[in-house]
Amino acid sequence: MRNFLLLLLTSSFVIAMPLTLKQIDERLKNTHPLYLSIESQKEANSAKTQAQFATNPFVLSGSGAQANPAGANKEFEYSAGLEKTFLLGDQRSQNLQIASLQDEARSLELEKELLAFSNTIKSDYHQICLDKEQRSIFEQSYNNFEKLYAKKRKAYKYQEISKKELLQLKLEKTDLEQKLLSLKVEERIAIQTLFDAVNLTVEKAELSCEDLHPMAFNQDENSKLFSLSIKALDSQILSAKKSATLYDRNFESIDLSVGFDKEVDMKRYGAGVSLPLAFSSKSDEYKKISALHQQQALKHQKQNMFIDKKRKFKQLQAKLDNEKNLIIMTGKRISSFESELLPLIEKSYQLGESSVVEYLLSKQKLWQLQESLSQYRKIYYKTLFELYTVAEIKEIK
Repeated sequence: MRNFLLLLLTSSFVIAMPLTLKQIDERLKNTHPLYLSIESQKEANSAKTQAQFATNPFVLSGSGAQANPAGANKEFEYSAGLEKTFLLGDQRSQNLQIASLQDEARSLELEKELLAFSNTIKSDYHQICLDKEQRSIFEQSYNNFEKLYAKKRKAYKYQEISKKELLQLKLEKTDLEQKLLSLKVEERIAIQTLFDAVNLTVEKAELSCEDLHPMAFNQDENSKLFSLSIKALDSQILSAKKSATLYDRNFESIDLSVGFDKEVDMKRYGAGVSLPLAFSSKSDEYKKISALHQQQALKHQKQNMFIDKKRKFKQLQAKLDNEKNLIIMTGKRISSFESELLPLIEKSYQLGESSVVEYLLSKQKLWQLQESLSQYRKIYYKTLFELYTVAEIKEIK
């Protein structure tokens, strides 16, 4: 009983622990329907290919008839046969290689789909964490303003400030309170939306947000840009090349058969051979031409893919650099505002040298700068994970 209670408490603690991005990623791989579906699809394609190019089965045939010869007793006649088609040379092995290359290309396309989905989830995680951070900053500002309002309400009782000033502060407090509530609701909805996307049903779970990606695009020396698309197209090109060589044969297969016939007055054994003459038809010639053109088309497609992805990659890199500059400049403006200008405005207001409107405008300016910084960071991370998707590499921490 004691062990059971300990296990229950431990499980509750684990569930209550904030979820990290790594934990979410692992859960996606192990339980999400998209991942499971794609893995099953890969296995299905592989098994289908193996079945398609397995050895041809033996064909067993048979027939029977009732014979009524004149002046003789009725007798039963029958015949039975066995036949099989054999591919010549290494055709079966080549066909299997061609189909396996096509399966590999399809699997790589599925990997691209998974990578895009994973990066979308990671981007959403960062968006929520930045919203959480902004809400926390705003909440601290609201608490400070609430303390100020409490002091000014006492000051009003002693007729140290006017009713108009108190009402202005009260209206601002109400606006801030409504905005804070709205931020909390939006944050909770975003978290629930993320949990729904990754198939999480844990209630009251929170995100760690201690593992945000550094503000830089990191690429391992061994990671090549657009590697999944390149490998997929290379597999298709090699498949087309092997298909072209497959049609250079004069003899493709041979059919062998054996049979036995029992008739009224005799028994007969026989064997047969059937050899299709591929050179007597232009079918293989046209198939070879088609495979060669397909190979050339895929090479051009690879060149176009590389040009298009490289263009998108450079555009996103430039956008990322611009967003990083905006973040740096806005951060400097906030730092300067908080350390230099805001203390002077607050002191001036406390001494009665500036109006409540000037004070509120300065606070609003600071909140606007903080909101801008948060938005720039959100846009940055959205662009960053879009860049990883286009580059077709996993981010490195």
